[in-house]
Amino acid sequence: MVVSKKLTAFIFLIFSASLCLGSPGGTPIKLSRNITVRDGLPQSYISGLFQDEDGFLWISTLNGLARYDGREIKRFQHASTDQSGLSGNIILKLFNAGKNNIWLWYVDGKIDQFNTKTGKVVHLWKNPDFQKLKKEDRLFKTLVRNTKGTTWMMAKDGGIYQIEGKTVIHVAPEQLQLQSPLLGIGVKNEQLLLLTQADLVVYEQGKKVFKRYSHPFGKIDLFKFGFNIYSPITRKNGELIICDAYGLKIWNMGSRRYTSIRLGERPELGKLLAAFDRAGNFYFEFEHGIYLLRADNTLEKWSSPAPTGKDVPTSLLIDRSGVFWVGTNGFGLNQYNLVKTGLPGYVNQYSFVSDVLLRTGVPAKQIDHPFLSKVVSFANRSTTYKDSIWITDIYKGNVSPQLMLVVGHAAQIKTFSPAFPGMKKEIQLLKFLTTEKNGTIWGINQRYEILKLNTQRLSFENKGKITIDSMAIINGMVAEGHENLYICSDKGLFRYHTSTGKTEDLSVHLPTIDLLHLARDPEKPEVLWIGTLSDGLLRFNLKNKALQVFNTTTGLPNNTIYSILVGNDKQLWCSSNKGIFSFGPANHAIRSFTSSDGLMDDEFNRYYYLTLPNGNLAFGGPLGFTIFNPAKLEVDQYNPKVQLTDLHIINYHVPLWSLGKLREITLAHDQNFITAVFSALQFDIPEKIQYRYMLKGLDQGWIMLGNENKAAYTSLPPGNYTLLLNATNTAGKWSSLITSLQITIRPPFWKTWWFLGLLLLLVGLGLYGMLTYRIRNIKKNQAQVMQYEREAMELHALALRARMNPHFIFNCLNSIKALIQEKENIKAVDYLTTFASLIRKQLHNNSTEITLREELETCELYVKLEEMRFEDRISFVFDLENDDLLKQTKVPPLMIQPLIENAIVHGLLPSPTGGLVKVKLYRDQQYGVCEIEDNGIGRAKAEANKLKSSRLHQSRGTHLLEERISIYNRLNKQGSSLQTIDLFTPDGQAAGTLVIIKFKLDI
Repeated sequence: MVVSKKLTAFIFLIFSASLCLGSPGGTPIKLSRNITVRDGLPQSYISGLFQDEDGFLWISTLNGLARYDGREIKRFQHASTDQSGLSGNIILKLFNAGKNNIWLWYVDGKIDQFNTKTGKVVHLWKNPDFQKLKKEDRLFKTLVRNTKGTTWMMAKDGGIYQIEGKTVIHVAPEQLQLQSPLLGIGVKNEQLLLLTQADLVVYEQGKKVFKRYSHPFGKIDLFKFGFNIYSPITRKNGELIICDAYGLKIWNMGSRRYTSIRLGERPELGKLLAAFDRAGNFYFEFEHGIYLLRADNTLEKWSSPAPTGKDVPTSLLIDRSGVFWVGTNGFGLNQYNLVKTGLPGYVNQYSFVSDVLLRTGVPAKQIDHPFLSKVVSFANRSTTYKDSIWITDIYKGNVSPQLMLVVGHAAQIKTFSPAFPGMKKEIQLLKFLTTEKNGTIWGINQRYEILKLNTQRLSFENKGKITIDSMAIINGMVAEGHENLYICSDKGLFRYHTSTGKTEDLSVHLPTIDLLHLARDPEKPEVLWIGTLSDGLLRFNLKNKALQVFNTTTGLPNNTIYSILVGNDKQLWCSSNKGIFSFGPANHAIRSFTSSDGLMDDEFNRYYYLTLPNGNLAFGGPLGFTIFNPAKLEVDQYNPKVQLTDLHIINYHVPLWSLGKLREITLAHDQNFITAVFSALQFDIPEKIQYRYMLKGLDQGWIMLGNENKAAYTSLPPGNYTLLLNATNTAGKWSSLITSLQITIRPPFWKTWWFLGLLLLLVGLGLYGMLTYRIRNIKKNQAQVMQYEREAMELHALALRARMNPHFIFNCLNSIKALIQEKENIKAVDYLTTFASLIRKQLHNNSTEITLREELETCELYVKLEEMRFEDRISFVFDLENDDLLKQTKVPPLMIQPLIENAIVHGLLPSPTGGLVKVKLYRDQQYGVCEIEDNGIGRAKAEANKLKSSRLHQSRGTHLLEERISIYNRLNKQGSSLQTIDLFTPDGQAAGTLVIIKFKLDI
């Protein structure tokens, strides 16, 4: 066993390494921002830092808790009147308890659980189990938690506390089966690590199993004074970082390898204040400064300690966007941006071109030439071709133009002679330069003449004069092959045809003539990009003359575009009065840089730009210049999500704790004034973040805000809306994460469907009531009128009946008179008896209606009388259907009798032979039909007889009957009818008459 241990120690020795720090190298990092009480912190001693799931930064201090969203700090403090709030203000420690909960440990030993999403405070110190921890306050910094939510903490007696929810279980030292005192605890793969001076014990919670691993480095070097914690920290690769009295020990438990890094004599390191970045680099506090342990175990001094003990780190955090936060012991919160996406800034010394060339390595002696050293700062124009830079001075004239050529680190003057001996000799002041693809330089002089310069022969020739305003200032020129030159000025855009010498004015297609620079599209040769004085960036298609305008409303940081250079990343790099920005010619993506990114100033100048052969670009302004390589810039890849930080509805302020879970909101019609405040929660350079919003259902597209973070709507009409919030990261890339809030504004009750429906119903009911009342009154009036009419009709019917009865009686009495005169007393008596029966029946039937049976009985008596009178000249047949309903139907009296009488008097009697009357009664559906048929002389001959007759009395029975039927129908709403049909023989001779009378049956 002893041999085995020695062998193991030998193997460890082979694979171990010892690194002495000595004088750590590295350039101290630049502080990005220092946040103090003046910025809203409740106090400048930072005792803890935490970033919640939404991205808010939480800061504990000795005077309460704070939440930071990159723009505003909200404070949460103890109030004696609020028993549900924080238990105190002096917060000594902060611990991430999971699920957006943090534990706050106060100076008096109390512990609170604070939920960062709901604001709910749970006073854990009131829980009897947590009372066990009250006197363990100096060990609160040993708290560790696994991803399953189990928390452990060291105990003074050498044991540990296991915390599950609100249950605290004490595990005594003897239960841990340790062979030496416990020095520190950590977590690896959900397992608890127990570190002692001699070994490391792994405790598997569920199995209650302990696995022991002896230290490969012998033992932990203890401090000779004080009490400290030696807690192991686990890297993503599983390695442990253990600190002791002399430095760091990095232990790979799988391979049994370790590395020891010595930090100094007795540094009193102990429990590390440390944080990992996304690349696995380890930042920790040492000797009041910050050190960086990279993934390859190289060490460097990252930030030197502040003088006189200032800014001593008290807490460390690296947030999700790559910002390193360092809390200090009374000097606020320091912010360091680990992702370097900025641009370097350099102070002006001479002229812009001179400063850039000096910075790139051109010797000062070569630059110290009148051509550059004494030049006016804005007098240089340049063009770059491959590894060469050609520079002119717009104020330096010569018969033979001179240009400065810069290649590598060498600069020299080149003089161009006339290409032809006979060329006119005159001073040439080159006002602008450009280069075509084959290296030929094109220039324009003070007379707006185009010069073609051959860089191989160092000769030039005049290619004609461009037609342009004599006061125009040339600001840009690009070549399209050797045929066309595009020239922009403060007077517009022009195309010059070098072969024909013609000038074409293209300004009519542009919104402005104040043009500052030109550039060819890196992918599409037919597209020109044009910088303007105040109208933004123009995209101009030379083929179809199509124009697109990009300005601040589309996301540009500024509408003044001094220069446009195409970078080696195929982006357009532009200088402006709001710094430098890149613009994607294909996707229109914008990436902005200002003084907050390292530039000397936000303002730049026209003509202060230079493309360098190695891909570097240079831009200058009043205070300084910058040189950078676009392809080598770090790009911010963070994808921020906008969070609501405030919401006002008219004068109502939505509670803070409702905002985090607010997904939809329903408002009354008079709550239609809405102001939303939001933040992207990317902290490195919040002033570079651009915001936009859109209210779907109202806005047609995104509303660009720039760096503003507030959206306001007034007098929103009722309806359903979706508020969309979006932001860029610091590189200008719009985040794919879009925050949405559903907003429903209810209409006023008088515009709701149910109210309108109820209103329509009420109106309908009112109209119905009015109409019903009106109809009732009309009916009532009509009923009265009808009653009067009915009574009048009945009187009229009685009058008609009275007119009929005397006529019938007159005829009967004449018949009786005739019998008496003829001495036929017996017949006269029978006739008189029958007549008396008929009269008695008539007197009995004095009502307006009688049954059809009674009417037929009357008719039978009448027929019997007529048979007595005319003996065998007439005969009668009654064909009655046996139907009780038919016989019980009510009809006006004397409705059928006049028809029989007519048949006898006008049809049969005029016939020499008399005739037959048939009376037939039958049922036809809802009608009772009575047919009276005679075989007399017919109606035509009867009418002729009436005309010849000299009798004073003319029969009106049929007309009276028709009038009675009409009155009867009106009074009783019946459908009775009377129809007369003439009968003829086959040869067309009159064969009698058929009368059909219909009565509505009482079904």
